[in-house]
Amino acid sequence: MKNHLLPLSLALLPLVACTAAPSGSVNRYDGKGTEVGNALLNAALEMRNIVRAEKNGLMVVQVDLKNRRTTPLAFQWSVEWYDRAGLKINYIPQHWEPERLAGSASKTIQMVAPSPEAVSWQLQVGSRDEVQ
Repeated sequence: MKNHLLPLSLALLPLVACTAAPSGSVNRYDGKGTEVGNALLNAALEMRNIVRAEKNGLMVVQVDLKNRRTTPLAFQWSVEWYDRAGLKINYIPQHWEPERLAGSASKTIQMVAPSPEAVSWQLQVGSRDEVQ
């Protein structure tokens, strides 16, 4: 029986890895500025058309992600939410969303705050190379 579980657990390992935080540096965006931790990723990925709105009492942020390269770009992103005092809202364990953009492609992502207390946000983007 144990011999059958090993191949299954090895097959599931990539599924777990794609939601893990990157082990390398990440870039952080808050709609006002950028904190660059990964210069290569920052040069390849552009944030456009950042829109912030409120729906049903919750902040919603929409961002267009644009691959500046002509080759595919694999990365992952996560968002953190903050209250009026600047404290991080700990609502669930942080989840990293894997993405892959074709060369010169764009994608719009929407992020919804977990609670009405959220008044600011920070998008974190990291390379997926560390978890593949």
